[in-house]
Amino acid sequence: MKETPLPFWGETTATLDWCEENYIVHKYVAEFINTTTNLIFITLAIFGIYSTLKCGLPIRHAFGYAAIALIGMGSWCFHMTLLYEFQLLDELPMIYAACVLTHDIFETGEKRKFGLFLPLALFIYATSVTVAYLYINDPVFHQISYALLVMVLNFRSIYLLTQVPKGQTRILMKKLLFTSWTTFGLGFFLWNVDNIACHQLIAARRRMGMPLSHLLELHGWWHIGTAFGTYYWIVFSNYIRIILLHKENEYNIKWELGFVPYVAKINTTSKKEINNSKVE
Repeated sequence: MKETPLPFWGETTATLDWCEENYIVHKYVAEFINTTTNLIFITLAIFGIYSTLKCGLPIRHAFGYAAIALIGMGSWCFHMTLLYEFQLLDELPMIYAACVLTHDIFETGEKRKFGLFLPLALFIYATSVTVAYLYINDPVFHQISYALLVMVLNFRSIYLLTQVPKGQTRILMKKLLFTSWTTFGLGFFLWNVDNIACHQLIAARRRMGMPLSHLLELHGWWHIGTAFGTYYWIVFSNYIRIILLHKENEYNIKWELGFVPYVAKINTTSKKEINNSKVE
């Protein structure tokens, strides 16, 4: 019998192999759509870092964007190769990025409120999850560890939202937080459908043929949903710190292309223009 040639990256060693059929689009990319949709993470991160530095915000505001860029690059490598070492490069940065965001949403003042306790606690958590995951080797453990941090982030966000005075600014912040939840939640829903109905989705994609079949690569939509959901939340986190520092008359939220928000420095003292920009 003729031996089947190995794929470009060799045998799959990852503990997860998603619903997208492997190496059907390109011989160098195991899961083409699941790989290329990570460009959303990287593009939003670059734009976030650029807009942060452009308007002169502290460098700490750029760390969250850099963290999601790391997730995008790790996920790209994982889905391109389906190798275990790159699976770790995809999953563990999710924990590290969530730790960075947790630090930012708790330290909202000019001076550190929690001193070294918070970064030390987050470092211990990230290290413990990393070591335990290497031994347990169960993706469910990683998912629970990540979900715990996401819950902390969201409860803290709700609390900080109550500290914003009622008015147009609070409406804007509610809009950002709700959009983050909705986008992330939709991505999570599609991720579950992709897992549960994989056989049906593969059959439907084969009937449709490429390129329309790519629309049913739901794990790719999960990447898009989580990238935008996380990006919206980082903008929320950065701007709510500005509000709590009583600097909202210096910065406002603008929207690129109508759906990509960013923090911008106000170049006019016109109160009317400031208010209009907040409710765009």
